[in-house]
Amino acid sequence: MDDFDSSYDTPLKCDYNNSFLLWSITAKDHSPRSALQASCKIRENDGAFNEYFLGSSCVGEQMYVEKNLIQLPTAEVNKIFSLNDEHMIIKYFAKPPGILQVAHRLGEMMPTHDGTGAVVTNFEYRMRYFTEVVEMTTYEEVYDAVINNRPILGRTRYIDHRNDDEIEVVSEYPVSVINVRHEHHMWQVDTGPVILPDFTIEEKLEVSVFRQAFLVYNRWDYAEYVMQLPIIHKGADHPTVHYTDPRPLEVRNQLFAVNAI
Repeated sequence: MDDFDSSYDTPLKCDYNNSFLLWSITAKDHSPRSALQASCKIRENDGAFNEYFLGSSCVGEQMYVEKNLIQLPTAEVNKIFSLNDEHMIIKYFAKPPGILQVAHRLGEMMPTHDGTGAVVTNFEYRMRYFTEVVEMTTYEEVYDAVINNRPILGRTRYIDHRNDDEIEVVSEYPVSVINVRHEHHMWQVDTGPVILPDFTIEEKLEVSVFRQAFLVYNRWDYAEYVMQLPIIHKGADHPTVHYTDPRPLEVRNQLFAVNAI
């Protein structure tokens, strides 16, 4: 594929597990911090990239109380943040409503569990980068990195479509799971969660199009992904969320081994 932006051919160096987003919030006079899990850039017709980050999951919580810290109904909370001041909070419940997704810009009032609301006023990205990485292009290089327990980073790029527009998607992530065969020159990545756009979603803020996903591949030009999607089971009164509906992708995959932390 010849329509990728070559400016993103540079080595991937982000140390996701030790990179953080700190933000200021009016509620409870405190500053939450989240480690970053993955990132995704999307390039539209004007050539500009917007970058989004997946934060670490947490459970819905009451803040700074002596007991009953976990909110009821219980919820897994996921967060996606952008460099253009958009952010989205997604809550998955085992009871109705099942899923709650809200997106806002900095400075806008967002809902809270106690009904009082809160405003996120500032984002501060604290990124760390590995000192030396090298791109791997052969089985031998991948095998050596895996067997010698070196951190590995991945990048998957593909062209998606929103109506008639072609949009370049650049997913970047730490490779959390990778397999190598010993006597057959094959390797396979199975990694996530990452974030990928779902352009069937029509929302005012672009951050709303992202879903969590897993990527699986064992070639440089092909991958499959599976997204978290809301599913309503027969007889249920609320949706649940599952990784489902696997899809193929024509891609450019890159793997990078960390030589020096």
